[in-house]
Amino acid sequence: MKPIIIRPIATLLMGTTYLISQFVDRDILPILVSLFALMTIISFIPYLKKVPMILISSLLGLSFIFFIQGEGLWGMFLGLNTNVSVLAIFIFVPLISIPIYQGNYLLYLETVFNYYIKTTKQLYIYVKSALMGVGSVMNLGTVPILFQLTDTESYKPYRMLRTRALGRGFAMAFMWSPYFISVALIISYFDVEWIQLFPLGIVMAVIGIVLGSFFESKHDAVISTGEEMESNVSIDQAKKKLLELLVIIIVMTAAIMVIEYFVDLSVLTIIPLIAIVLSIGWGLVYQSPKELGRSFFNFTQERLPAMGNELSLFIAAGAFGAAILSAGASDWIIYFIDVFGISHILVLIPVLLIVVNLLSFVGVHPIITMTALAITLSSSPIFIDDHFLLSFGLLSAWMVSVISSPFSGLNLLMSGLAQSNPIAIGPKSNLPFALTLWGIAYVIMVGLYFVI
Repeated sequence: MKPIIIRPIATLLMGTTYLISQFVDRDILPILVSLFALMTIISFIPYLKKVPMILISSLLGLSFIFFIQGEGLWGMFLGLNTNVSVLAIFIFVPLISIPIYQGNYLLYLETVFNYYIKTTKQLYIYVKSALMGVGSVMNLGTVPILFQLTDTESYKPYRMLRTRALGRGFAMAFMWSPYFISVALIISYFDVEWIQLFPLGIVMAVIGIVLGSFFESKHDAVISTGEEMESNVSIDQAKKKLLELLVIIIVMTAAIMVIEYFVDLSVLTIIPLIAIVLSIGWGLVYQSPKELGRSFFNFTQERLPAMGNELSLFIAAGAFGAAILSAGASDWIIYFIDVFGISHILVLIPVLLIVVNLLSFVGVHPIITMTALAITLSSSPIFIDDHFLLSFGLLSAWMVSVISSPFSGLNLLMSGLAQSNPIAIGPKSNLPFALTLWGIAYVIMVGLYFVI
């Protein structure tokens, strides 16, 4: 098969040039980042699906209109690199999946599942916790893997329960994991560090697990075990290897915290670098240099080309955000706030929930909404002292849309896996849970407002 060349090269050059620009102060580097971002979009255009194509074309067209009235085409060109710092995480973190696959950690996870899961409540908790753990590093790619791992004869009848566990587990990681594009986007615009968001995100994740268990407890039932294939791996060995994986993830996350504290680098730069180094070092434990090189090549041929919709959409959303900011969006926000009397952060946060989710429920991708809101609100003087609460308010609103909107990428993916429709997977299964969790998050934010 003919190798794919232009798309992966343009994507890697964009991400790599951004990382270099964080260490080398040269005026040419941001220009090169914009150039490679432009090449990335152009190279992916022929392969985009219809809906992303319409969205991206609309965003670029609107950006052109705004920029042509202000900073011109050069301003639009430079605006293409607005979200590249976030995309560096999106591009390089999936490299960690290589040693996770080669180390057979998913096989060990399957062994633990088969040994311990006896009821539907246990199935829900194990799947959700596994997604929140492994998925915090492997991101959306974990969803189809865990769905297939639990698609055995015993667990197959509980298809909707498994999709609820997967969706909610993904949403929990969405609120704290530094490897997720949601957290990276917030950090890149607001005056807040990941270490500040991390404790609150973990607390919400634990609350989410308990809340989800409560929601599922009314339907708890014993799972009748059929004839399943016996694993060649002992349960003790499986638990040992999963503990090893957990330790690696914890050490990697702790290293990010330490480096961010002692070195004058953003977590947006640290995470991709650690992902690259770890994927090489850890990968060499399981593969020879030649085999690892082949795995990296396969990554450029399979994983990177599959990122086209998200990469292009995020680049276009960044350009659109820069365009509306140059056109005076911060003034529009202030005017809107004045007209409706939204001058308090605790009033704004519910408004953000409504805006983000109304738009996501009619098909507007949250990346577009969140980028526009982040760019405009972070530059507004009205909430300059409330960036921490504003950041978590945006993450909470995004979390609701991720598991509730029938148009979210997560729910579209799971509807295909479960052979169901996105409305059943999204709002019908998860909207009450998501709104309840958001309500708890809001109460916590109210408490924090009066404490800090």
